[in-house]
Amino acid sequence: MKLRNAFFAALLLLAPAARAADPVIAAAGDIACDPNDPHYNGGDGTPTACRQRATSDLLVGAGYDAVLLLGDNQYVDGTLAKYQAVFQPTWGRLGALLRPAPGNHEYLTPGAAGYYDYFGPAAGDRSRGYYSFDLGTWHLIALNSNCGDIGGCGPGSPQLQWLAADLIAHRQACTLAYWHHPRFSSGLHNDDVTYDAFWQTLYQAGADLVLVGHDHDYERFAPQDPAGRADSRYGIRELVAGTGGQELRPFAALRPNSEARNAKDHGVLELRLRADGYDWRFLPAAGGAFTDSGGAACHNPPNATSLFLHQGRFKAEVAWRDFRGRTGVGKAASPAADGAGIFSFNSPQNWEMLVKVIDGCAADNHFSVYAAAMTDLAYTLTVTDTRTGRVARYRNKLGQRARPVADKTTFDTCP
Repeated sequence: MKLRNAFFAALLLLAPAARAADPVIAAAGDIACDPNDPHYNGGDGTPTACRQRATSDLLVGAGYDAVLLLGDNQYVDGTLAKYQAVFQPTWGRLGALLRPAPGNHEYLTPGAAGYYDYFGPAAGDRSRGYYSFDLGTWHLIALNSNCGDIGGCGPGSPQLQWLAADLIAHRQACTLAYWHHPRFSSGLHNDDVTYDAFWQTLYQAGADLVLVGHDHDYERFAPQDPAGRADSRYGIRELVAGTGGQELRPFAALRPNSEARNAKDHGVLELRLRADGYDWRFLPAAGGAFTDSGGAACHNPPNATSLFLHQGRFKAEVAWRDFRGRTGVGKAASPAADGAGIFSFNSPQNWEMLVKVIDGCAADNHFSVYAAAMTDLAYTLTVTDTRTGRVARYRNKLGQRARPVADKTTFDTCP
């Protein structure tokens, strides 16, 4: 622990840097009830159902940077007329902040026509329904879990091929994906292996968070690997938030790694997207009492040997040689952050090097590379600007105590 603290202290001394305010988002699914629902009550709902106004009241004017819709946004069949009658005067008040994903009830209207007509370009290509975007230092991916309507979700499907390519093209330190149907759930729908390929692909890319709805409850899982085993190092945390307004439903069989559950209170999930992790908080609608909160760090992919910094623009790699003549490549250690990262050499428990790239474009029109290593092994640190192809290398001789790197001249292409 002392060694790790020393590394962080060295990095801060090398180049302290201010960061912009972290984006804050909200999310929920299973939202606006059918205007013919007996609980509709002129749009005001009842204490137990049709609470789309109460949940949207948590969001309007609250200063969110985006609001993710986790599907089944408008019951019972997602027609345009029902979107306009119920969703529009409640959640629709959030306008351009809305980033939707479709649910199965949207597809009860052929081709989910009402959904695509209502959201327009914000919903992506209407033949696919999946898309991605960046927010702060994070990469966010909206997927379409209505597999039969869009050509599948498994290996070889257009959507999975797109997902794999999108993850390669956007190698952010922190990644969030969201769709409608849970992969893991203690709710009435239970676990669903249909989305195993989503989980496998995201796990191998080092994704951090998955948000889903479909089960009308709130549930938080510990980070898990694709087999559903607890994995604190590389696992993805899933949060179920099917609490947007439609009636809530009881839990069925408790699943492994379920950490928190509630099926009594409607509400929304709030997330602060930090450059090195995230904080979550469940906000109950008026009259509710349940809360849940916490935070976690982002992580790198399993066995990663490259650090991708500044939303993937810069790639850092290191090769080393010890006194026995053994050679190897540095492993990217967790946690992960947007502008800085850590390498271990021959043991994941032994952090050897910190690397940081600072965006100085606004001040003096360049990016600066800083590095600090606590080693006397030979190494070559290579930093590549993936946009321009420019490469910088920093070397240390065997037996020499590593000197700090402070390069303010090599990467002078902005932004």
